[in-house]
Amino acid sequence: MRAGHGSVPLPVPDGTPLGGYAARVAPSDGALAPLRVDCVSIAAGADRFLLVVAELAGVNTDLVAEIRRRTLSVPAPRVGTLPGGAGHAYPIAAPVGDAVWVCATHTHSGPDVGTQAGGGTTPATWLAAVAAAAAEAARLAVANETECVAAHHDGVLDGVGSRRGADDGDRRVPVDVLRFGPAGAPAGVLAVVPVHPTVLPASSSVVSGDLTAWIRDELRARLGGSPWVVVATGAAGDVSTRWTRTEQTAGEGRRLAALAADQLAALVATPGRAWSADDGIDAARATLPLPVRHDDRDRLAGLRAEFTGRLAGLADGDPSGRAAVTALQGVEAAAGRSGAATVPLELAAVRLGGLTLQGIGGEPFLSLRDVAAPSVLLGYANGYAGYLPAAADFATPGYEVLISPFRPDAAERAAGVLHELVHRTTHGG
Repeated sequence: MRAGHGSVPLPVPDGTPLGGYAARVAPSDGALAPLRVDCVSIAAGADRFLLVVAELAGVNTDLVAEIRRRTLSVPAPRVGTLPGGAGHAYPIAAPVGDAVWVCATHTHSGPDVGTQAGGGTTPATWLAAVAAAAAEAARLAVANETECVAAHHDGVLDGVGSRRGADDGDRRVPVDVLRFGPAGAPAGVLAVVPVHPTVLPASSSVVSGDLTAWIRDELRARLGGSPWVVVATGAAGDVSTRWTRTEQTAGEGRRLAALAADQLAALVATPGRAWSADDGIDAARATLPLPVRHDDRDRLAGLRAEFTGRLAGLADGDPSGRAAVTALQGVEAAAGRSGAATVPLELAAVRLGGLTLQGIGGEPFLSLRDVAAPSVLLGYANGYAGYLPAAADFATPGYEVLISPFRPDAAERAAGVLHELVHRTTHGG
């Protein structure tokens, strides 16, 4: 098996509209560090998988298609069908040649690239710039491929993130790490962290990769030598730093990143579960059309009154205030929901020999990671359709549930299609 890495900066000019926060009004004004587009290449024989990770709030399907066009030199994939529930058939792109995934870290301190619940269109400037950076990062990754061994580490981060709807005292989140190279001196590391990288607030106008970028830098410093490090975002839909941060500053973000890096470095030093892609690489994709949810107006009016009342009783700076403010934003989004009857959700699986990755084109809740196991689950992958709560989460509606365009059964249906995709890559479907 071979693995390689490439990285290309993504400049953001001052005055650029920023994305991620509904309450943000100021354009960009300076940068803590240039944004990056990274690519990890994993190859065995003639097969190759490219994982592009961009420091953006999200990636729309038009951007994903353009990146695939620039990085694939093989004919367009065949199209088959995958049986689904309720008499539906979902279009599947059969893997031909290289497989390419495009993921966003979900930083809220990057350019507005048009991501919105239900899908969006990428501005032409960013479509061209990000695709060009991704193509160059992919070229570098393939050029830098070297023979290696690999291991999968499954652990926990303590004190970095937690469920953001309410503070239940549990501030631990699971994490997956893929190590390439020997334990003592890895050549590279891919960490999948299920935490919203949102330390900096809506009032901030500086460009930053935020928490994922700081974790990357801190972890690289701890690993010694000159390994490459990529941090992707996992099932972070309902997980953030709201209850673990003490303030919303770069210094606090770096503190949390250092805490995460200490734990990740210790995890990487353990043996882990060895895996190799030498048994072959196989990928499958599906677009799942899910019905749009429309909420009862009287119920929304009651929730509006409830969250307004909560906000009025809170002191300035109380993290619960942020939960109430965003919940009110969710109420207004739900009240204004209209348009298409269905929302397409992008789903993907890739078998890398003894390891399987699953990708969801939205913001999966943390519970979906457990459903995906032993596969490694990446969120914000190959498209953006919005939050994907589990059915149980609809009993206590907050921002994420209210702004989600999906019905309560959406996560279960998505998990079923992912299971079929994994079966297809494992058994040839």
